[in-house]
Amino acid sequence: MNKFFMAIMLATMGMSSVALAETPEEEAAAELAVAYDDAQFVKAAASSNLWSVKAARLAVRLAKNSKVEALALQDLAEHVNVTEGIEALAGKFGVEMPTELEPLGESLFQRLSNLQGNRFDRAYLHTVIESHRYDVAILSLALSSSRDADVKAFAEKNLPILRGHLDAAQEILRTLPQE
Repeated sequence: MNKFFMAIMLATMGMSSVALAETPEEEAAAELAVAYDDAQFVKAAASSNLWSVKAARLAVRLAKNSKVEALALQDLAEHVNVTEGIEALAGKFGVEMPTELEPLGESLFQRLSNLQGNRFDRAYLHTVIESHRYDVAILSLALSSSRDADVKAFAEKNLPILRGHLDAAQEILRTLPQE
């Protein structure tokens, strides 16, 4: 995996290390499976969702390709709705919602915001792919490991949405010209 995109995933999710595994989903699941905790899940989901909202807002402004812009608009609308569910879980588990990206995440966000044209579109799609792979992994883990009905319902409701974003980003990326 490209180091830049691995750094994005790590920074936005607040992870300090990742177990060696075959895929990003396995890496994320291995890290989280050690000791699943609903509060930690909520923190991770909130941090990742904040990244998705900020990145989508940026892409709405900077995307050159109309499909990338459309994905960003959809991603933004759906992640704003996801925020409501995360806020409810955060209240239940006493988790403070993040208002800023982690320092490394902010640095990577600034790098993304300095790109233009096709380079921006491709980099944005890569961030969507990596962050949504992580999101799918943590929601799958929550669905299988949580004993809390609200956490399970949240995961079950949002997994199809996140998988849809992931699939759409992968498909659009295949159609963009290489740099």
